[in-house]
Amino acid sequence: MGVEPLRGSPYSLAATGSCPRVSQSTNLFATRHRSSPSCRVAEAAARVRRGQTGRMGSIWLALIAILALAAGCRFVPRRDPVPEELAAARRLCNQGLCAADEQDLARAETLLERAVTSCPTDIDARQHYADVLWKRGSKVEAVAQIAKALELAPGDVGLCLQGGKMYMELGLFDDADRLSDDAVRNAPQSAEAWHLHGQVALARGRPADALADFHRALAVAPDDRSVLLDTAEVYRLLDKPQRALATLAILGETYGPNQVPAEVLALEGLAQEALGRPDDALASYRRARDKGDASPQTAERIAALSPEGLTTSSVR
Repeated sequence: MGVEPLRGSPYSLAATGSCPRVSQSTNLFATRHRSSPSCRVAEAAARVRRGQTGRMGSIWLALIAILALAAGCRFVPRRDPVPEELAAARRLCNQGLCAADEQDLARAETLLERAVTSCPTDIDARQHYADVLWKRGSKVEAVAQIAKALELAPGDVGLCLQGGKMYMELGLFDDADRLSDDAVRNAPQSAEAWHLHGQVALARGRPADALADFHRALAVAPDDRSVLLDTAEVYRLLDKPQRALATLAILGETYGPNQVPAEVLALEGLAQEALGRPDDALASYRRARDKGDASPQTAERIAALSPEGLTTSSVR
C-alpha cells in the first residue's frame, strides 16, 4: 500500500491522552491505563452508565467533565458515534495498550486494528495503532494511520511530531519538513518541535540551520540529552571541535558517575582528534569500547591511534 499524503500537518511518536468528542448521552471510555486520570474519567462515566443518576447524576456528569479536562483529553469535531461503537473502541484500545506493555505486539496490533474499525474517528486508537505498526515494521501502514488521524485533527502537534519522525526515517524529507514546520508554527515553545525541525534540516545537508534550531530547543530544554548530542555533532561537522567538546561536557554532567554512554564518549574522541589530542582521543575511545556497545568506527580509531596501530601503519 502506498504512503497516503498528509493533508495539512505532521505527527510525533509520543501518544497523548486524547478523547473524541461525544454527545452528552454518550459514555467516555479512556484508552489509558487504570491508574491514569483518563481511567478515572472512564470509571466516573461507568458509574453514571450503571444508573447512578437522579440527584447525583448532575454531580457525576460534572465530575466527568472536570476529570476529562485534567486528563488532557482532546475533543475533535465530528459526528457522535453510537455509544456501543465508542465503548467497544475504548475497551479494545485499552486491551491493545496492555498487550503492547507486555511486548505482545502481534496481539496489540490485532486489538488496535479492531478498535479503529469499531470507531474510525477515534484519534487515539489510530495513533496507538500507528505506533504498534511502526514497531512491528509495517512502516507504510503506520504512516497511513497517522495521515488519517491528521485528517481528523489537522495541525495536532503530537501527530505532526510523530509523522515527521516517521517520514524522516523513511527518507521522505519534503513531508518531514512540512510536518516539522507545522509543529514549530503551532508549538513555538516546544523543544521537541524545534529538535525535529533541526534534525530534518541536518538530514537535508543544512547544518547551520540545524544548529540554529537546536539552540532554540535548548533555550526551552537546556538539559535535553538528545538535543545536546545532536548539537555537539553539528559543531563537529561545522569544524568547531572546541564547541563540540564544551557541549559534550554539559551533556556528560547530566549522567551519573561512569554512566556516560559509548556514543557520547566516541563523539568526544572525534572532537579531541580534530583538536590534535590523540592521547585524549584514544582514552575516550577506550572508555567507549569498555561500555560494550561502541560502534565499529570506535574500534577502528583505537587501532589507528594505539601505539601498535601506529607502528604497523609506519611499517606499511
